[in-house]
Amino acid sequence: MTPKLSVIIVSYHATPLNILCLWALEQNNLKESEVIIVDNTGHDLYLEQLAQTYPFVKIIRNNFNEGFGRACNKGYNIAQGEYILFLNPDTIVPLNIEKKIFSFFKDHPGTGAMGVRMTDGTGCFLPESKRNFPYPLASFLKISGLQKLISPQNLKLNYYARHVADDATAKVDVLSGAFLVVTREAMEKTGGFDPRFFLFAEDIDISIRISKAGCQLWYNPDIEIIHFKGHSTRQSKKYASYFYDSMKLFYLKYFEQSHTCFQKWTITTFIRTMAFLSSLRHFFKRQIHPRLPSTFYIDSKYCTTSAIYELQTLGKYKFISTTNNHKKIEPTHLLLSEVETNPDELIKQVNNKKTRILFWHKSSGWLFHFDGKNGKSSPVINTKIK
Repeated sequence: MTPKLSVIIVSYHATPLNILCLWALEQNNLKESEVIIVDNTGHDLYLEQLAQTYPFVKIIRNNFNEGFGRACNKGYNIAQGEYILFLNPDTIVPLNIEKKIFSFFKDHPGTGAMGVRMTDGTGCFLPESKRNFPYPLASFLKISGLQKLISPQNLKLNYYARHVADDATAKVDVLSGAFLVVTREAMEKTGGFDPRFFLFAEDIDISIRISKAGCQLWYNPDIEIIHFKGHSTRQSKKYASYFYDSMKLFYLKYFEQSHTCFQKWTITTFIRTMAFLSSLRHFFKRQIHPRLPSTFYIDSKYCTTSAIYELQTLGKYKFISTTNNHKKIEPTHLLLSEVETNPDELIKQVNNKKTRILFWHKSSGWLFHFDGKNGKSSPVINTKIK
């Protein structure tokens, strides 16, 4: 049977974090979908191992890192679905994802692309879930941190679509490529991603071109995912150069003809300066590894006997009984596992934000710590239990 939905994931140096993405897709028991992973590493042996665990995955192997947009196009070229879901490997999707996607497009005819509500590993909303057209001044205000002084109703000065409530379904200018559903019709009208964008801004560019082709872009908060923002890209030494090269390319593509020579010089100089400063900042950040607490206090009511036994052997995990807590120690973490937890429950608990999450993927033996600052959270792949 021809799949109705094609899920395309671009992977570069897969890590155990990819397990969470594939686990969530597996839990969906996809009936009308195919899952295509484009391996930009060349020949990733760890990805090969994951494919054996998740045999529903089809892998396309590139000889070298072709960049995100070009790899997405390669996956699309063999995809058969009417709808194409471009999905980052550092995400967790909810259950019934097929039904939710199909229902939305059925109820919103004329839609060319749909994005979703994204939160990070600490339950904080990611504002890039919905964005306005990125005018240069709006981008400057966002980078400088001055955007919070601007009224949300001033669309030209707001990088993010702050005028749209986080829980409101609405048309927007730009969607995120971390979870982007595009119709085959919209892909054919636009020709897909612009391959000149190696990494970053390709989602902004294709959003704009989909809109110019006469198709609507919708933000749909009824679908909520976890996106561990930047887990892969921030590990790259070229992270800053990729980002600012894309920023410069986007500016020249959309504004070069309408700006004076002085404006172009000013903006490109600013971009080069920011690229240099960001490279320095990124270099020093990469030298700092996440610091975890020496002891985790976990409420035992959330744990199975097997989970308690396995973690107690590691020493630093202490379990608290809610009925016999004489020392009045507050739990610091909530332990969930793939055995008792589905993606919906995991997303719900993360977004409760009452405590940090430990997620034990028993099948692989990995324990994930969902920690980090707002907008920059990634799970710390800290422990191999077995």
